Amino acid sequence: MTGAPAGTATLATLATLGDASGNVLIVDDFPDTLALYEAVLSEDGHNVRLASNGLEALRKVDELEPEVVLLDVSMPGLDGVEVLKRLRTRRGGGPAVIMLTAARREPHAIEAGLKEGADAYLTKPIDSRELVARVRAALETFRLKRVLEAQRRDHIAMLVHDLRHPLSSLGLIAEVLESEDMSAAEFQATVSQIRTMCADMSRLVDGVLVASRLEAGVFTVEARTIPARAIIGPMLAVFSPVATRRRVALSLEGSLDLEVHADPQKLRQALDNVLANALKFTPRGGRVRVRVGREPGPPALTVFEIADTGPGVAEVERDRIFDRYSQGARGRAAGGAGLGLAIARGIAEAHHGSIEVGTGDLGGASFRITLPA
Repeated sequence: MTGAPAGTATLATLATLGDASGNVLIVDDFPDTLALYEAVLSEDGHNVRLASNGLEALRKVDELEPEVVLLDVSMPGLDGVEVLKRLRTRRGGGPAVIMLTAARREPHAIEAGLKEGADAYLTKPIDSRELVARVRAALETFRLKRVLEAQRRDHIAMLVHDLRHPLSSLGLIAEVLESEDMSAAEFQATVSQIRTMCADMSRLVDGVLVASRLEAGVFTVEARTIPARAIIGPMLAVFSPVATRRRVALSLEGSLDLEVHADPQKLRQALDNVLANALKFTPRGGRVRVRVGREPGPPALTVFEIADTGPGVAEVERDRIFDRYSQGARGRAAGGAGLGLAIARGIAEAHHGSIEVGTGDLGGASFRITLPA
């Protein structure tokens, strides 16, 4: 992929969050009102422009689209509601935040403006402190939304990249199958490779679906009491060959007979995601340990811990490493969509449990999933 790396837009946008100043257009037909609002907001650090009527306001938006518009509803000629309608028909919906200003005796005008897409309203006379506070809040809300949009774009770009690679590989393999005579053993190895790639893509798509359900609040678990071996056994069977290929020692501590109250399929998905990360970041010759045990209460907890001898997770990244739209520096460098840990957190919380990361006794990262016993 070409262009700026994923995350660049987000970082650039984040830089604006600490800046309280913004570009504000004030539209009012009373010169004294314009002068007062300009003085208050300029003193608070904002770049303020003025318009004394609707047509002038539209011209100034064409020149430079502001972040916030303070728009009086009652003006001769083109009134505030009509200006609002025209602004909201612009590409992208016009300025990010449009706040109406109106006297208390104009509730119908305010209602009409809100129906046309106004974000808020202020009633005159406006207290200076309220004006400053409302404009600051509007700017902060707009910029946070912009950060989220940038994160979503970056996230989609990573997903596309992760799907593009196996699809390209499948295309090359298809050409080989068409153009070359293969022995039976070579053919079976190629078929196995295709199945592995399809499984990888299926896991990625499933991860996106689970993450979307978690975000929408429609993710549910069907917990039942099962022995830990029902989850840990199949997991180790899958990842032990991976560890062997990577020359990483994978070990288990604890009793597999321990009873766990959980949705086995979904808890297994959470643990798989954490273990896959541990194996990805642990160097050759390193070690990854899976531990299952009980911590006495109250309340009593079942604990699954996955620790490794990798580089660990920096303290500054620990609060956001489980965020769906945030990856640590090492995560971005290693590739991947960054969904695994977000899904693990969602699954743990759906079980009324939690997940946390710290530095383990092996020297690297230690991820602990704790569930009610």
